[in-house]
Amino acid sequence: MAQAVCGCEMQAIMVYLTGNFYWIDPAKAGRQDRLTFYYFRKHFLYYSSKGEVMYINLKDGMFTDRESLFVDDGSLKAYLYRFESGICAVKLQNSEGFITVLPFNGQMVWDAKFHGRSLKMETSFAMPKKRELFRDTYGCYIMHCGILAMGCPSPEDDHGHHGEIPYVTYDSAGIVTGSDEKGRYIAVTGEYEYNRAFGSHYIARPMAKLYEGSTLIDVSMEVQNKSREAMDLMYMCHINNKTEAGAEVFQTLPWTPEHMVVRVSIPQYNTPDPAFMELLGRVQEDVKVTKIIKEGDVYDPEIVLFLRDPKTDENGKVHFLYVHKDGSADYTSYDPRVLNRGVRWMVYHKDWQSMGMVLPSTAEPEGYLAEKAKGNVRSLPPQGIFKSEITTGYMAPGQAEKMKETIEQIMEG
Repeated sequence: MAQAVCGCEMQAIMVYLTGNFYWIDPAKAGRQDRLTFYYFRKHFLYYSSKGEVMYINLKDGMFTDRESLFVDDGSLKAYLYRFESGICAVKLQNSEGFITVLPFNGQMVWDAKFHGRSLKMETSFAMPKKRELFRDTYGCYIMHCGILAMGCPSPEDDHGHHGEIPYVTYDSAGIVTGSDEKGRYIAVTGEYEYNRAFGSHYIARPMAKLYEGSTLIDVSMEVQNKSREAMDLMYMCHINNKTEAGAEVFQTLPWTPEHMVVRVSIPQYNTPDPAFMELLGRVQEDVKVTKIIKEGDVYDPEIVLFLRDPKTDENGKVHFLYVHKDGSADYTSYDPRVLNRGVRWMVYHKDWQSMGMVLPSTAEPEGYLAEKAKGNVRSLPPQGIFKSEITTGYMAPGQAEKMKETIEQIMEG
């Protein structure tokens, strides 16, 4: 709803109290003199001019075992709850579905569900748990990887699998509402400060943004170097869709060995068997065998492809589409001038089904030393800022068919 306040049309947003603690950070909410709060028994009614951003700071004490409505902005809503494991979760909802974000644990997007279909991979992890390493609770839809190193470390590397941020504890988190050129949105964001004595110092600021009436989400990562020295930077947005036998991949990338390079090195945490080596050989002969994963195929432990030199549309974006048998699709798009490397990660067996259709990255995932040798480790200058944004999510059958046509036109051009 909208109401005239001080002669201006304002957007009303209901913010519900959970427990006794509540705080809106005025510095992040916009101009302080335009913040107006009305207290009713169980909620605040906040009025914000259209286009202005409101930031609501989140604290651990706001989350309970019962899912509760926290922000009501018309068709955009935010619910807070805890998993049985105690992990805090924010569910952002619109008229088409919802996404679930872990505000304090890696800012992972744990799940996304639109038109009744969950988009995330199927694994042995039913819920996120309190663990140190992401591999001990790895069932999410989207995970941030990096920042100082990324990928599968070799025995000579001294970094963890996919770096330091996948499941790190965030220093702060919040819910954001506002509008931009795409429309009205609600989002989860946060800050993590890495500061090691005599080493690197940076702040990471991710955001997962859900728009009104949309089945797509924007996921961004901003990294600011706070040091007086340049710092190494590696980043990957690890998007994990569920594999479906018979589903088909469409992409603005030729299906050739030059554009889709098969990784032949085996990560040290995997022990392949002869059946996997036979599959790896077939993929090396023709990458198109991965276009449709069939019933009976076994991708165990994993098939990884390096995606190089994709074609772009008139706006400089690449497009990847995974069309399911019901006609709906998983979709990802991004700017390869920012994320200039791409990876495909496929796992398919009885315990795990994941189609990492495209993992937009600044480097390939062979660990710091290997990527440094390839020239894939970036240098972020003192006080410099890196920012990336991807669009990913669900497309209904009609949308998916139009995107297939767009991809075909780009590939024919």
